[in-house]
Amino acid sequence: MQRMLIVIAVLATFVIGTSASQAQNSSAQIEATRKGPVAKLIELERRKNEWLRQKFGR
Repeated sequence: MQRMLIVIAVLATFVIGTSASQAQNSSAQIEATRKGPVAKLIELERRKNEWLRQKFGR
């Protein structure tokens, strides 16, 4: 029974580690694509929306 719990814990750790590394890779890819003029407009829009939320209390 203890061996089974250890095996499950090791597998869970492996799965969590794998998904975390994939999340880091995807965020790095997103950052790499956000360097052009469209990316600047998107960032400007996000900042505007955040300002509006703060200004009008949402």
